[in-house]
Amino acid sequence: MEQQTRRPQKPRRGLTGFFMILSILLCLVLAALLLIGWLSQRSRAAETLAQTQSLEQQLADTQAELAELRETTIPVELFQGYAQQFGVSAEFVQQFFPDKLVYKDETGIVYADIDESLPQNSYDWQYLSREGGRYSYLPPDGPAALLGIDVSRHQGEIDWQRVKADGISFAMLRAVYRGYGESGNLRVDETFEENLEGALAAGLDAGIYVFSQAVTEEEAIEEAELALSLIEGRDIAYPVVFDMEEIAGDAARTAGLTTEEITDIAIAFCDTVEAAGYESMIYGNLKWLAAKMDLSRLTGYDKWLAQYYRTPAFPYEFQMWQYTSTGQVDGISGDVDLNLCFAEYPKNDLEQTE
Repeated sequence: MEQQTRRPQKPRRGLTGFFMILSILLCLVLAALLLIGWLSQRSRAAETLAQTQSLEQQLADTQAELAELRETTIPVELFQGYAQQFGVSAEFVQQFFPDKLVYKDETGIVYADIDESLPQNSYDWQYLSREGGRYSYLPPDGPAALLGIDVSRHQGEIDWQRVKADGISFAMLRAVYRGYGESGNLRVDETFEENLEGALAAGLDAGIYVFSQAVTEEEAIEEAELALSLIEGRDIAYPVVFDMEEIAGDAARTAGLTTEEITDIAIAFCDTVEAAGYESMIYGNLKWLAAKMDLSRLTGYDKWLAQYYRTPAFPYEFQMWQYTSTGQVDGISGDVDLNLCFAEYPKNDLEQTE
């Protein structure tokens, strides 16, 4: 029987092509993934390099700023030492310490902490301006401050009509003063009556002040009562002021008083004034108010700040500012104190009309 020969089967071409295409696609996908990974790594490297360069630049800038600061600044303690050594004005030093009360005493420059618990003033000094040696304060949301003077026998004879015509709105007149000596003689200012009549006749509002050298509360009450007797029945719109000051170059009888004693004396004076129906006020410069009085006990009384600065540097409430002792006013020969009053007087009349 003849044997038949079996021919080998040929592979299917369609299946082979499919696997070849699949292999190529897998290779492309793998290549794409590798490329994406490489690009991502390269991007991260570039980002890291940029961040490193930015940090290096910031470090270089900081080092340059520190080098400049070392060249242009000095430590606070060194600055304070120089200010003390070279007698720099307290007004100049105050600009560098807005969180302090800066003044001078017998030890040199004092940097006192501000008591945030005390009522603070809300004046905006951008509305304070100066022209021709006179200040004005014109806030957009309140009344303008009024310009006034304070006088005593030291100003001599005054032409009050000319004073009024020169733009003065009010006058604080010395009514009573006590001598520095041990006896502490109490006197009425020799020009008070004439000044009061002249100021009122010219249409000026008037207040009075007492230059005190009281060493007891009883003496303070005596001073207040004498002043009140002088203005009884008179048209006094502005306060009756307690004025106790440091006496430079003289032996004042008040020199040994403590802060507590001075505060007690001021309160006795002011309470006597207010019991008689008048507004009271306490006068003083920054040093006196900050170092010689306990302001925490005096928050209920108006303040008259004496500070000859371009801008007041007293953070607490005050109603009047004496800004110079060398003012010039028509009708007065020589220098005179000039003041701005930020409050409206008489307060009692205002309260009754509200």
